[in-house]
Amino acid sequence: MLKLAFATSRGRAISLVGSFLALFFAVVLVVSCGLLLESGVRARIPTERYGAAPVVVAGQQKITFVKGEADMGLPLSEPVAIPANLAEKIGKVPGVTGVVPETAFPVGLTGTEGRVVGRSWGSAGLTPYRLVKGRAPATAGEVVTDVTLGRKVGEKVGVAGRDGLREYVVTGVAGPGLTRQPSVFFTGERAGELFARPGKVSAFGVFGTGDGLADRVEQALGDSVAVYSGDQRGLAETPSAHEGREMLIALGGSLIGIVVMVAVLVVSGAFGLAVRQRDREIALLRAVGATPKQVRAMIGRQALVVAAAAILPALPLGVVLGRWMFGQFLARGMVPEGFAPVVGPIPLLAATALGLLTAWLAARGAVRRAASIKPTEALGEAMAERRELGRGRMITGLVFLGMGVAASGLSMVAAGETAAMSASAIVLLLITAASLLGPWLVRLAATLAGGLVRRTSPVGGYLAVANTRTAAKRLASVASPLILMFAFTSTTLFAQSTVGHATTTQAIEGNRADYVLEASPGLSPEVARAARALPGVTGVTETIRTQVLADTVELGERTFKPMGAVGLTVPAHGIDLGVTSGSLDRLRGDGVALSRLAADGFGATVGQEVRLLLGDGTRLTRTVVAVYERGLGYGEVALPYQVVRDHSETGMAERLYVTGGSKERLAALAPGLTVLDRDGAGAAVNAVQEFSDWANLLVVGMIIVFIAISVVNTLVTATGARVREFALLRLVGGTRRQVRGMVRWEALLVGGLAVVAGTLITAPTLMALSYGITGSPLPHVPYLTYGAIAAVTLGLAYAATLAPTRTALQGHPATQIRA
Repeated sequence: MLKLAFATSRGRAISLVGSFLALFFAVVLVVSCGLLLESGVRARIPTERYGAAPVVVAGQQKITFVKGEADMGLPLSEPVAIPANLAEKIGKVPGVTGVVPETAFPVGLTGTEGRVVGRSWGSAGLTPYRLVKGRAPATAGEVVTDVTLGRKVGEKVGVAGRDGLREYVVTGVAGPGLTRQPSVFFTGERAGELFARPGKVSAFGVFGTGDGLADRVEQALGDSVAVYSGDQRGLAETPSAHEGREMLIALGGSLIGIVVMVAVLVVSGAFGLAVRQRDREIALLRAVGATPKQVRAMIGRQALVVAAAAILPALPLGVVLGRWMFGQFLARGMVPEGFAPVVGPIPLLAATALGLLTAWLAARGAVRRAASIKPTEALGEAMAERRELGRGRMITGLVFLGMGVAASGLSMVAAGETAAMSASAIVLLLITAASLLGPWLVRLAATLAGGLVRRTSPVGGYLAVANTRTAAKRLASVASPLILMFAFTSTTLFAQSTVGHATTTQAIEGNRADYVLEASPGLSPEVARAARALPGVTGVTETIRTQVLADTVELGERTFKPMGAVGLTVPAHGIDLGVTSGSLDRLRGDGVALSRLAADGFGATVGQEVRLLLGDGTRLTRTVVAVYERGLGYGEVALPYQVVRDHSETGMAERLYVTGGSKERLAALAPGLTVLDRDGAGAAVNAVQEFSDWANLLVVGMIIVFIAISVVNTLVTATGARVREFALLRLVGGTRRQVRGMVRWEALLVGGLAVVAGTLITAPTLMALSYGITGSPLPHVPYLTYGAIAAVTLGLAYAATLAPTRTALQGHPATQIRA
């Protein structure tokens, strides 16, 4: 049977091209997304700052909790400080010979761009730093600079910290110099003031002897802190690495889920079409004595042959694509500098297993009926396509359709987060229903459009409608990937445009300031005080953006959800959050304001208490003082400014919203200050939104390209297999022009069906999403983009059918029908 499978594969090479390419691109995408996932799980950052310390003790940069039976983890957005008195406990661990505390905080160095880290000179030995020139700092006005910063001994430099811009004298230059985190060293006392966390430190470098030092330290301290050793020490010196890892894990995992779903639908359709083109051959095999088991085995092994041929070249190409994607994320700062992609065997093995299993199941499923019915019935169905849907397929399709419609209705009854989260379920249910009910949809399209088509083109239109009705299963194999492409593309792009438009609109409409001030790494309180003192300034609002974790209970289980948050001073003259209940003037002390979506997630109203975890893991219980509408533009949670400042890494404002004054006087408040007017601030919001959309468009765009390529392959394969049909039409009197006209109308019917069905799938999905995040069921759909997607869908249907049709019509019909 294996020999027969090889022989029939050679004879059916053209019809198997679509299956080959569908599998090829599916495996490429699975490997590339798997590489992102594995890089997140196993990624390491080369140790730089803590190179001399064999063990590093730092804060736990994530919160863990149990959901169901799984352990969940969410990263914390701000560095977690640990108690300074742990040094005594660490020093008592057997084998420990020294414990060096570290305080690290971002500072701005005048004339230097990029990240600069302030530290205490007492922790210089952790790298170790050595003085190249000069001496160590002795007073609060002296510093030692990293050799990479290019400063000279005796030079005066301006350093911006949480208490403002100060002038320091460089007393020394130290090396070796760090490329990712150049440092400025202060005296221990001054570093403590700038760190501003009394009784706490960033980390401890632990020195000692003996094997298992890290294990002994970890056993002594428990799980309240994180203990790093070896190549994991790089994670301790770059707290943002934990967010980068979680981002890669979440992105890779979600993309693999989408790719697998799309691949199963596309590959199943491709193999189903290839097998249906062999119905007559299978019927003849049954007629000459082949058993159903033998037929299924032959087709299954043939599918494995095709899969193996597709997988071998796809694996290395998937690795190349995954590395490129990782590089794009790294170049745009979405993962920390120093991260490197990890290529292991797991994604390769998983993609191989998925490809082989999908091909085998798809082929076996497609041949199931032809192999199981009587040979005479098989011959009859091979000559004339069976019109009715299989009972099981029809029932399953109707069940999915009913579930999709029910989910759409429930999403409009629900509100907030529940409605938004239902969107992904709706699109999956309706796409699956459309794939299962494809033949019925094709016949319905022919029935509804048949009259108009026949009147428009009496010959080509009549043939197209008749052929569509009798060959609905074949055309459904063509329509299903087109529907999938249209629905997936529209849902992805318009979900993004809906969220992006709402975010930008809320940010612009909520901006009541005349000017917005920004600087790196932030704006100290003295800048805000100076701005308030300027002539003509009537209001200054300080803001810090951060992320909090909402501590909620769902289905009886405690869970945590990340939410964007903002700390702002009140009264907020420059920002209008769109308060619907309560008052932002009460945002002081233990108050908190929630967006409508966040309030729905908490199930809280004004006057009730909610539990939060700040970016550094500090737990708070706060009373809701206001509920507002513009959560997408400014953050789902609003907290008193000082609370966020005290628990942020920089301790400085991210933005100042200034009402009144002049741009020139505001720009002179501090060096390196950026002053944006209202139009400039709106453009900056758009730029940030476009950057955040980039990653989604990149990876989803590749999936869309995969679907489009699969659509073309399916159309070319389906049309190329109709040589005998075209030859018979010509022998009974049809001209080449009439045959091409029939094919054009078929392409229009199938393409139009894809646009209509895809729209009907996309509409409830987007309505649920829009209703959940904006309170309005009307999504933001750019009409030109919608028209372009529809035009591409119809264009693919036309181009991929007419090109092989012209080729099929070139030979002599009598010769072609005998072949």
